[in-house]
Amino acid sequence: MRLNIRRDLRFGRRTRTLFTSGLLILSSACGFAQPAPERQACAAGEAQGIVGQPYSPELAERARRTAGAREARKIEPGGAYTTDLDSDRLDIEVDRAGIVTGLCCG
Repeated sequence: MRLNIRRDLRFGRRTRTLFTSGLLILSSACGFAQPAPERQACAAGEAQGIVGQPYSPELAERARRTAGAREARKIEPGGAYTTDLDSDRLDIEVDRAGIVTGLCCG
């Protein structure tokens, strides 16, 4: 049995080329995902200027934007509210007369 060295070398090169090409194709599909930019959480201290003012939906929206919160909710005495904590929600506490008494995130 005679060995054909040239043919064996060509086969080895072809196999190596195909293997390398396959690895490149597969690895290109595995790019690293960029993390989403971190969003600042609610900052209730930024909106403390509304304390002492009569509550209104417009006031709540202005406070929400100032605090950088995703949403705002009115917390009234004796009201029923979910107890889930959401660091991106501004809670606006009002007294029985509808005057804003405090703000917090959660």
